[in-house]
Amino acid sequence: MKKKTELSIFMTILILWILVMNTHFFGCASTAPKQELSPERQQAIQDSLNAEHAKRIALWFSFGYEPYKQGNYQRAKNHFLRVARADTAGIADKRLYEFLGTCYLQLQIPDSAKWAYEMGIERNPSSPYSYKALGYLYRMEGKTEQAVELYERLIKLEPDSTENYRTLGELYVALHEPNNAIGAYQEIIQRNPNDKDAQDMLSQLYETQDIDAVITHRENMIKQFPNDMQLRQDLAESYFTVGEFDKAIEQLEMVTSEEPDNLAALKMLGKSYQETDQFNIAITTLNKVLAINAEDKNTLCDLALSQASLGRFSSALQNANKALALDAQYGVAFMTRGFIYETAADRCVAENDGKRTFDDKLVYQMAYDEYNKAKASFETQREATRAANALANIIPTAEDRFMNPNKTRPTSPCYSWMN
Repeated sequence: MKKKTELSIFMTILILWILVMNTHFFGCASTAPKQELSPERQQAIQDSLNAEHAKRIALWFSFGYEPYKQGNYQRAKNHFLRVARADTAGIADKRLYEFLGTCYLQLQIPDSAKWAYEMGIERNPSSPYSYKALGYLYRMEGKTEQAVELYERLIKLEPDSTENYRTLGELYVALHEPNNAIGAYQEIIQRNPNDKDAQDMLSQLYETQDIDAVITHRENMIKQFPNDMQLRQDLAESYFTVGEFDKAIEQLEMVTSEEPDNLAALKMLGKSYQETDQFNIAITTLNKVLAINAEDKNTLCDLALSQASLGRFSSALQNANKALALDAQYGVAFMTRGFIYETAADRCVAENDGKRTFDDKLVYQMAYDEYNKAKASFETQREATRAANALANIIPTAEDRFMNPNKTRPTSPCYSWMN
């Protein structure tokens, strides 16, 4: 009995001791003041973490870019993919998915390339590269409708690119949509009336369509609605397409008289005057376009072509250079500079009774070099190749240079405008 009593007392004391210790420790923990971070401190910590993350992303990207430049696409792909997985906030170089898509394409993994280019469009929707690359893959797979959607979006990004319209025209032909195809090739001719490929394709398409019926319909509509300037502009476009430039001019003069700020009509009018060799009037008209939009690089080049046709080579070159200042990769501007040099050389040869001097060959070389620069542009690649090939046999030979050592620029008075 005594032992039980002692045990009970001991247990009671033990329980009380445990309760006291629990109260001491937990009571102290619960009453200790909490140290909360201020919003400013929290933001500073987050900014620091973000900066470190951005540095890490940039470093990994550089690890991929170096082998990419060297053509080591497998190694570049691994680093770029690492960046893509880590870059959930989209802070990496905007070209990431373009480069990654090219790696997959070079490694012959088209499905992954498509994914990369789709991501490229999503992350960098204003860059044309991914649209073109993805469009190419769709074309290779026969997904023509998807390719059309891409190129219709691409045209909004590059409205002056004849190659985009050319591809779109080819896609519409594949879809058996001749009317849309005609519209695409008409856009090419508007931008470059001398594009032989587009003219030939239009001729073939017109064989399946009755363009004369279209013109007749529009002429009849104008008789009914003579004050509808849009109808007159549409009719002028039809005349322009079939090469009836005088009739186009007649309609466009009425349109621009009523709508002096109608840029599309003014551009077509200027081109129509060019086509009829009325270069002075073309220059006046194109200057009206530039008075409204001084950064219209296509019009700057058209103006330069008219000036060069009149022998105003210095002014022509200045305007072509202005176009290049707006877009250093603008193929049309390189083509224009090539035309200026070639036209100048042709004129000097003609003034010399058809005799071609070393100075002339140097200027043809300058034209040849400009055409080769234009080959880098999708828009002018075909035309530039034809133009360069036409000059390949009249540029200086090794023998010419041997006979004229250290001479790299023309010194003839005929080329004094270059000084």
